Amino acid sequence: MDMKHLIPIFVIFFFFMSTTSASVALAPSSSNTQSFSFSKPPGDQTFFILPNDVDPKLQSICGETDYPIECLTTTIPFLDENVAIIPVSILKVEIDAIHNKTKKAIDKAYEFSINPSTSRLLPLCLKTCINNYNAILESKQRILDAISIGDANELSMELSHNMEHVFACEDEFKEAKIESPIAELNSLLVKIITNSLTIYVDMVKV
Repeated sequence: MDMKHLIPIFVIFFFFMSTTSASVALAPSSSNTQSFSFSKPPGDQTFFILPNDVDPKLQSICGETDYPIECLTTTIPFLDENVAIIPVSILKVEIDAIHNKTKKAIDKAYEFSINPSTSRLLPLCLKTCINNYNAILESKQRILDAISIGDANELSMELSHNMEHVFACEDEFKEAKIESPIAELNSLLVKIITNSLTIYVDMVKV
């Protein structure tokens, strides 16, 4: 079946899963990396309508990732006529998406810190998350430099460390036995990082 015809199916499936599942898996089941499950905050679900004219080359690239819908929804908003639809360009867009979503996560963490819930442990958990998010932001230029010079080891190491930073954030809530208020953003971050690794290993690194 042509990928273009699969996109509406992916969207319907994604929407169905997001509204019926009570947990979010942070990493692919085939991965050896750590994973977490969290309940989604009510009313904090999003639905992205894909445009009808998605570039077939972008569909093809995203279709090879573990999370094709997240690949499309995090790249399409940042594409313009100056971005070539080739794996290395899409990888750089995904790195930008990681950076932007991490900044959004920091904003959310600060917001919840100022207005904490009844748990006295929440601000401490959020402080750990903010520290880990800042480490992710600091890695952006190192990742872009690694892409430019084709340093596969550095790129893989930086992206893997970024994933560990997200896991460290969520682990704080798990150990404190409180619900993570930023679980959805953390889940999305890990999916974008996973997709970035896939794009590089399977499509850029030849």
